[in-house]
Amino acid sequence: MLVVDNGTTVAEQELFALMSAPAVPDLLRVADEPLTVKELSNRADVPLSTAYREVNRLHEVSLLEKSIVVNHTDGRHVSQYCRTFESMEVTVTDDGLRVELDE
Repeated sequence: MLVVDNGTTVAEQELFALMSAPAVPDLLRVADEPLTVKELSNRADVPLSTAYREVNRLHEVSLLEKSIVVNHTDGRHVSQYCRTFESMEVTVTDDGLRVELDE
């Protein structure tokens, strides 16, 4: 099991299944600052529908943090997402795979 920063527990198998989706590594790579899903989609060169799906999955397992930004002139709000870690290291051990997140 992998415990993410906020205490969320994720099975390594679930994490690897998520990471195997073609768009996920690119989305995580560009999510080094708070960005909207549309901005993530553009920077990662990922279709917008795919970006929405994968960003939701990454947020559910706490690999992306969500923040809400309010436009004070018109009151509208937008969600932005940012990685919750700096780097991810995967190690093969005698007991299986081990994942470490460097925050």
